[in-house]
Amino acid sequence: MKYIFGPVPSRRLGLSLGLDLVPFKTCSYNCVYCELGKTSHLTIQRSPYVSAEAILTELDSFFADKGHPPVDFITLGGSGEPTLNINLGTIIEGAKAFKKAPVAVLTNGSLLWQEEVTKALLQADVILPSLDAVFEESWQRINRPHPHLKLGTVIKGLKDFRQQYTGQIWLEILFVRGINDTEKEIEAMQVLLQEIAPEKIHLNTVVRPPAESEIKPLTEAELEKIRQVLGPKAEIVVQFSRHIEVQPSLADLKSRILAMLTRRPCTLKDIADALGIHINTAIKIVDELQKTGLIQTYIHVDKRYYVGKSHG
Repeated sequence: MKYIFGPVPSRRLGLSLGLDLVPFKTCSYNCVYCELGKTSHLTIQRSPYVSAEAILTELDSFFADKGHPPVDFITLGGSGEPTLNINLGTIIEGAKAFKKAPVAVLTNGSLLWQEEVTKALLQADVILPSLDAVFEESWQRINRPHPHLKLGTVIKGLKDFRQQYTGQIWLEILFVRGINDTEKEIEAMQVLLQEIAPEKIHLNTVVRPPAESEIKPLTEAELEKIRQVLGPKAEIVVQFSRHIEVQPSLADLKSRILAMLTRRPCTLKDIADALGIHINTAIKIVDELQKTGLIQTYIHVDKRYYVGKSHG
């Protein structure tokens, strides 16, 4: 599978079957906290990056296997901003036609002011947009948007979408210490959230290696204080089971993964769980290691395992 990954466990979406609609790190934002690194293609130009036929063919193959793992959601997200794919509407429509699981879209919400994007997203069962800041300065610092984007336009797009959309909106806010965690920001966010009226508000912080190493997370206690201010719809979705101050680089992660795979075969989930990284990060690094010939893959009991070439 080139464009499908998972199902992977998600605190927000259960067992999520991911669909990757754009090339790696093609996005309208260059967020300081992004666990996938810096955006390599910063754009707001929608293009047919991946054809609907290619993705739906892979979905058909996945569901044709009667032994496929359970799926709670088919999730459009992956390693970039999915609304940048001009085939978004056809892909959502086609995914829903399988009638295997509801369709969710993970988006930064920056393009909801575009009529074509809105029309496509109206077909989805759940939209999970991000909104990390309500003030221009903090928005620029944390999301580092494409220069043609305007915060007022982004917020209006989200409000207008709410008025048209009959499905569920689960809005995520990711807090970064010293940027969007001030009382002024949180109070303004509370007012805006009342206007947007999402069904759920998901609170998150930096727990995986961010694009910028100096970026720091909030503590669980600090997030809890914010949750109380934002009200009963707000819930903390981040897991604090690992020591979040330790932020290894991608190079360090590559070395750790290679060391792990030369000692024992692992699935992508094994790798992600062992290192506390996002499944997409594991996919990216494993793909690089495969291309350089350092690891190989094989199927065992319907699971794909990766192993270092030096493994006996």
